[in-house]
Amino acid sequence: MEKLNYTNNSIRTYTGKVFDLAILDPDSIDIEDIAHGLAYAPRFAGQLERFYSVAQHSYFAFMNASPENKLAALLHDASEAYIGDMPSPFKKMMPDYRKIEENLMKAIVNKFGLSWPLPEEVKEVDRYMFQIEWNGLVMGLLPMHSWSPQVAKSMFLEAFHSCKIKTRSNG
Repeated sequence: MEKLNYTNNSIRTYTGKVFDLAILDPDSIDIEDIAHGLAYAPRFAGQLERFYSVAQHSYFAFMNASPENKLAALLHDASEAYIGDMPSPFKKMMPDYRKIEENLMKAIVNKFGLSWPLPEEVKEVDRYMFQIEWNGLVMGLLPMHSWSPQVAKSMFLEAFHSCKIKTRSNG
């Protein structure tokens, strides 16, 4: 049996990597883990009548962003694949959590050739998607279909691979 190098700060990812939240090694960041984690992470802390994933939300952010910001929009919640999707009110109450999330996002966007902070357009698209999702999923004012985690993961990866990127590693 292979010995994994776990620490008190590490998690095991879908692809079998050990991801240490204190070290944030770029080689341990994997788009497959991000897609899988986001596909199974619910939006709105899971407080909906039906499942709606962060991966689906991210895909629609990607679709609504300008060409130069599509990858940033797709990855804007990528940290949640590793630390979960916390409701915004909780994040505002926990400055330490916000710092961990920001450091993780910096490592992820750097890995995929982006800069931090993400462009303002990404925040605007995220707010727009929040309103659409709120009106559709919570208020029932818009027809919205929820994807299965498998479909959400597939669509997320398809969007990612449609972007021409060069990943960065420390090796």
